Amino acid sequence: MKIFIRSPWMVNQVALTSKNQVFLGAPRYARNKSTPSLVRQEKDGSLKPFPGNQWNEWQPGKDAANAFVYLNSVHIFDDDTVWCVDQGSLNPGVFSAQEATLQPGAQKIIRLEPDTGEIINIIRFDNTILPPGAQMNDLRLHQSVLYISDSGVGAIIIHDLQTGKTLRRLSGMAVVRASDKKPPSILDHIKGGKSFNPPQSDLIEITQDGKWLYWASPTGPLYRAETRFLRDESLSDAQLAAKVEKVFDNNFSGGCCMDSQGNVYFSETARHVISVYSPSGQYRTLVEDPRLNRPDGTFISKDRKLYIPEKVPLPDDRNSWAVFVADLPGTWQGIPLGGAVASQ
Repeated sequence: MKIFIRSPWMVNQVALTSKNQVFLGAPRYARNKSTPSLVRQEKDGSLKPFPGNQWNEWQPGKDAANAFVYLNSVHIFDDDTVWCVDQGSLNPGVFSAQEATLQPGAQKIIRLEPDTGEIINIIRFDNTILPPGAQMNDLRLHQSVLYISDSGVGAIIIHDLQTGKTLRRLSGMAVVRASDKKPPSILDHIKGGKSFNPPQSDLIEITQDGKWLYWASPTGPLYRAETRFLRDESLSDAQLAAKVEKVFDNNFSGGCCMDSQGNVYFSETARHVISVYSPSGQYRTLVEDPRLNRPDGTFISKDRKLYIPEKVPLPDDRNSWAVFVADLPGTWQGIPLGGAVASQ
């Protein structure tokens, strides 16, 4: 594992187009740390705010409908456009109650053209899909269907891009709630002196064939359900919950990704590792490094490299953060490893 990019902003997400154009998610995490929220690496290697206008310039008190407030997820699928999940509000443990108040329309999904920065579309949901306390966390796409995790109340949101129809499933049920497993001590008192409370359903992945959707709270466990059941409106949430499978009791993980073989890669905080859990139930440590204090949303590129954003400043420069990169072997300790998941 080596350093791929150093960033002057905290990085929690990394995503690359098929041409290896790099985008970073840099969420607003502290009052005294400015951030453009979304960053693109230019041809000369420099990092620039993207798209480079009012979207990157939001400050508390300004209108939040058409600006980045708190980008929690940045992802790129086969369409090579940039998808962002804006939670729309700041951390009340760090910012004042007024600054952390969710404005109407602030919570949204934004899709951008990677070359020009054009806003292709913005998706917002009403309070039947995002009730009070709901907080969109991350998203995955298969064909025309978006699957979105709600880490506030706990739920899976399903949005069909072709029909515009949206479903909220399993809202507040045990299978989308955080376990009572204690988070690692490294996370104590990171929120304005308050203990860390893990999000609800947070990590989310979908298999290459679109059959299975996986999700987990950082504290686990990892669950899965067939997407055909999630989309079946004839099933009540109670009936749907009975079809949800508990897969694996993962260690505390800040993020994850999945490869085309269905392996789940966990960004484990306490162990300072990236681990792999295979569909056959094998669990292995893939990358181990003391610099991985709070690894977050990993990403597998088309050329089979694993990119790892780190949310703690580098030991040799407390004013810079890093994205690490590691080559993926064909197999690892008996587990066949795949490449990037095709979403189409």
